[in-house]
Amino acid sequence: MSVQSQIQLLDSIVAQDCEILADPADAKFQEYSKRWSDIDRQIPAAIVLPQREEDIAKIVKWATGSSIPFVVKGGGHSTWSTVGNHGFVIDLTRFSAVEVDATARTATLRGGVVQKELAVRLAEVGLFTALGNGNTVGVIGYLLGGGSALTNSITGYGSDQIISARLVTAKGEVVEVTDDLHSDLLWAIRGAGHFFGLVTQLVIKTYPVSLLGSDNGTFWLGSFVFPLERAKDVASAMKPLMNDGRYATSGLMMIMAPPPARRPSIVIAARYTGDPVGAQIAYKPLYELGPLIANGSQVPIQNASDGREAIGAKGDFKRFGIVGLHSFEVDRFLQCVDVWKELIAECPDAINTAFNSQWDSRPVKRPEFDSAMSLHDIRYWQNNLIWHTNPNNRKAVDEFNDRSLVIMRGQNEEEWVDYQNGTREGPIERRFRGKEMLERLRQLKKLWDPTGVFTTQLLK
Repeated sequence: MSVQSQIQLLDSIVAQDCEILADPADAKFQEYSKRWSDIDRQIPAAIVLPQREEDIAKIVKWATGSSIPFVVKGGGHSTWSTVGNHGFVIDLTRFSAVEVDATARTATLRGGVVQKELAVRLAEVGLFTALGNGNTVGVIGYLLGGGSALTNSITGYGSDQIISARLVTAKGEVVEVTDDLHSDLLWAIRGAGHFFGLVTQLVIKTYPVSLLGSDNGTFWLGSFVFPLERAKDVASAMKPLMNDGRYATSGLMMIMAPPPARRPSIVIAARYTGDPVGAQIAYKPLYELGPLIANGSQVPIQNASDGREAIGAKGDFKRFGIVGLHSFEVDRFLQCVDVWKELIAECPDAINTAFNSQWDSRPVKRPEFDSAMSLHDIRYWQNNLIWHTNPNNRKAVDEFNDRSLVIMRGQNEEEWVDYQNGTREGPIERRFRGKEMLERLRQLKKLWDPTGVFTTQLLK
């Protein structure tokens, strides 16, 4: 029996409001099959749109019993959450909700809720939580995979916010995951949460906006633009600024060609938490360099990513190449400038690509509990945005990206660190550091998903 024929049987198992799209020529199917990136994008046999947890459990149980592979879609940003016509997609767009308990300072998240929705709902009651740079990113997937946040030094990583969860197992059973129920699994999903089941719900911690250092839930966002020829001056000024913990600075130093002029530039997307007067002091070294553009203002925390809406557009070949760094080195950054110039010269369709050095001047806040998130010692990241349009340049663009990452990491491979939400390639020891941690994760994988229904990660 074909997969398409088997998919039709699913219709009799789920509720009537669970729509199943099975015609790739249909406009609705095509719209729901779009992703943030076309890298490795495949066309599934069907897209299933459940609206309740009960149906999600039935779908998983039916799929595993029928030996039909599936992937889960939240915000649609994952480049590995794809399957061809031998499988189907469980799309959580219609199973999406946010409930905020302002008194308890918690939020309950379900299904496909995205970051902007959560940020707005929290801000309405004077709260915020650990979120990243992407309004359309699915929150649950972001949190489960570590979740590097705009507020790492205040809140810790996204995974540190997880209080409890509900999860559909490979057997199609719904389990509660708390400190008292399946506590080992709670430890695991705080950082490696994609590997053990389909998480339908999270309860997370939130914080009063007063912790941002302002009275109205805002923090300072600014940008500085310099011609690329001044890369050495800018990087030399940035190195001590990045290390100065007296001021709560963070952000990205980007090698890019911003629209509309497309002039190769160094663009610094800067943040400052606290009294906005402090931002002028903290970033004085950049003002003194005489940038082409220098601006900044107080921005509500829920609007922090609004200026990056273009990056959230679906389609084209996009991915983030993210690796942890133990320090920022000027000479390495300057070598990356040369690699970026080579990339644009050879692959002009990659003009939107930006090689980004990310920093936080203060250490990441560590949680009071242990978890599968092992990157709390990392304050620096190479966070490259790869973006091109010509499929014939896929291999070449990736090779340029890899070259830049190797340069920024340095020669000692034993110190290399990968961000688990950024890749599923390379040695897994770089994402989950420590032999004891990795062995514990592998044992839990064998217990909860021994056949690799959700992913074969940790089974290899």
